[in-house]
Parts: sequence; C-alpha cells; structure tokens
Amino acid sequence: MHRVIEEMQAEAQALLSAGEYTHALAEFSVLREIRARREGPYSPRYLSNLHDCVRCTSELQMWSDCTPLCSELHGKYVRTHGRAEADTVDVAKHWAWALVHLHDYPPALRLYLTTADALWDTDPQQAARLLGAAAVYRRDADYSAMIEPGLIDGVRLRHSADLLASLNSVIAGLPVSDAAITREGLAIA
Repeated sequence: MHRVIEEMQAEAQALLSAGEYTHALAEFSVLREIRARREGPYSPRYLSNLHDCVRCTSELQMWSDCTPLCSELHGKYVRTHGRAEADTVDVAKHWAWALVHLHDYPPALRLYLTTADALWDTDPQQAARLLGAAAVYRRDADYSAMIEPGLIDGVRLRHSADLLASLNSVIAGLPVSDAAITREGLAIA
C-alpha cells in the first residue's frame, strides 16, 4: 500500500506541476483522506497534501471550496509553525483572496491585518503589501476599531499602533482608481 500511495503522490505532483489543477485536486484529496486516517491530521504529509488542495482550489477559483480548506490548514499551521512562517502566510493569502472573491471582506481584512502584524519585524515589505490589500478591501469595515483594541479574532497584535498608522498612510495615498490587486497584495498600476 505504501508504494501505491507514493505513486499517487508522484502523479499528483506531476499534475500540479503541469497545471492540471482539476486532476491534481482529485489526487491530493484522496491522498489527504488516506493520510488523515493513517498518519493523523497533523502529520507533515497530510498538511502538505491539504496545502496542495488549497493551491489547486485557488487556481481553479473554487472560492467556496477553498475557504474551509484554508481555515483548517491555517489553524493547524498557526499551532505547528507560527503565524509568520512562510507556509502559514501563504495559506493566509489564499484564504483572504478567496474571501475577497466571495465578497466576505471583514474576515479577509482581519487575516490581512493579523498576518501583517506577524510579519512586521521579519518581513516589512510583505507586511506592507498585506496592509495595501487591507486598505483596498476595507469596504465598510471599521479597521481602526479592529486594530485599536490590540486583539483581532483572539490574536494579540504586537504592533497595533504601527499597523494603524501604516494603514492610514496607505489609505491616504491610494488613488481613487487605478488600483490593481494581486494575490500578493496591492500593486498600483
């Protein structure tokens, strides 16, 4: 059985690399189920297969399917890797992007803000890009009310004053139009 699973893994990776996201998603979904039962839902291979499912659903623009996968994976990565680790940040971006496409802006904004806070000291450029996305997608959300208490969704912000000042600065500098949004955050056209 181990050999069969490894063959499935190799096939799924090849499909993903070739951009065959629908078929890769099917393979990774089966692998994820097998690994959850055999190795447990926190095993590195399970988490890797779940992350590949997130990548595929994002590429396929299956936003409703992507959000629960991201929610599960983000929670597990936060517990096992921390908020500022590359895999956690990648999933946070996929999740926020899916939420934006579903027009569910407040949770997307909270993800952008908590992830920017986590990256503030280690990757200020990426934190700034996330704040740019938060600025664009703030819609009717009161971002200052989210930041000022220093706690978002149970996450204690370490840089709430800096986040608020930076976000206000980004918003003040936004053009009324010509804003192009990417998965990575804000890019002014």
